[in-house]
Amino acid sequence: MLNYLYLFKITHLAYIKMFMDKKNINRWEPTKIQIDNIILPAYTDLSKRCVSYINELECPPQYIADMLRDLADAIMTSYPEVKNNSSNL
Repeated sequence: MLNYLYLFKITHLAYIKMFMDKKNINRWEPTKIQIDNIILPAYTDLSKRCVSYINELECPPQYIADMLRDLADAIMTSYPEVKNNSSNL
C-alpha cells in the first residue's frame, strides 16, 4: 500500500521547486495565506485521492502519474493565456 504521506512529500517538494523559485521574477507566486489555506490542503487531498485510486485499481503509480500529466496538458491547452500572462484568471 502506497503511503499518501510519502506521495504528499514528493508533491510538496515539487510544489516548492515550482512556485518558490526566486530566479524567475515573471512567475506568479501565491501568498502565504493561499499556500496555507488552499494549495497545501489541495496537495494533501489530491495525494490521498491518488493513493486511494492506486489501491482501488491495483494499478502501478505510473498509471496515475500519467493521468495527472494528461490533466496538466489539458489545463495548459484550455488556458493558453496562462503561459504568457501572469494576470489572474
